[in-house]
Amino acid sequence: MLNVVGNVPKETMKYLSAILFTLIIVSCSEQKNNGNHDLNELDKSFGERLIENNFLDFADTLNLEYLKKEISESFSIYEESIYKLVHIDAEELTEFNFDFFMPQLNKILAKRAFNLKIELTNDYESSNQIVINGQIIELYSNSELESGTFWDSGPRNFFKKVNDLLSNIESKERFYLLYGGNDLHTFLLTEDQYKIIEDRYGNGKIETPYLP
Repeated sequence: MLNVVGNVPKETMKYLSAILFTLIIVSCSEQKNNGNHDLNELDKSFGERLIENNFLDFADTLNLEYLKKEISESFSIYEESIYKLVHIDAEELTEFNFDFFMPQLNKILAKRAFNLKIELTNDYESSNQIVINGQIIELYSNSELESGTFWDSGPRNFFKKVNDLLSNIESKERFYLLYGGNDLHTFLLTEDQYKIIEDRYGNGKIETPYLP
C-alpha cells in the first residue's frame, strides 16, 4: 500500500523537503557571498580614499605596491613599513619604561625629520613628571594614580604634549590613540586620514583611533 501524507505520497514529500533544504542552503550561501562582496567593496572604497589622502607618503618605497594592494583590497592599514603605527602599552608608559616604545616612535618621526628626547626628573617617582624635548609635564596626578585611571590619563598627557610639539613645527599629522591598556597603540594621522578611518569603522568603535 502507498504511504501518503495527506494526499501527497510520502516519497514525494521527502523529495520536496530535500529540494527545499537545498534552496535554503544556496540562499544562505548567496547572502554570505553578497555580504563579503559588500564588505570588500567597502574596504576598497575607503582604502583608495586613504591612499589618495597621502597615507603612504612616508611608507617604505620597496613595499609600496604591496602596501597599496593590501590597503585597497582589505583596508590593511597597520603594516609597520607604513611608518604610522607604534605599540605603546599603557603599563610601560605609565611606569616610565620609555625604552619599550621610544625607538620605534622616533623611527617613524625621523621620517618627518623630527625627534623626541625623553628624560626623567630627579623626583619623577613622587612628582610623576618627565621632560619631553626640554619641557616638563606631569604624566598623571597622584589622585589619578590612586583611583587607577592613570593608565588612561598618562598616555593622553604624553601624546597631547607630543602633538603640541608637532603643531609647533607645522606638521599636519597628530598622534591618535588606538585601543588601550597593554594593547595601547598610537597612530600618526592627518585629520583627513583619521576621518576616513572613522567613517570606515564608525565613531566610538574599538577600531577607531581617538585624540588624546
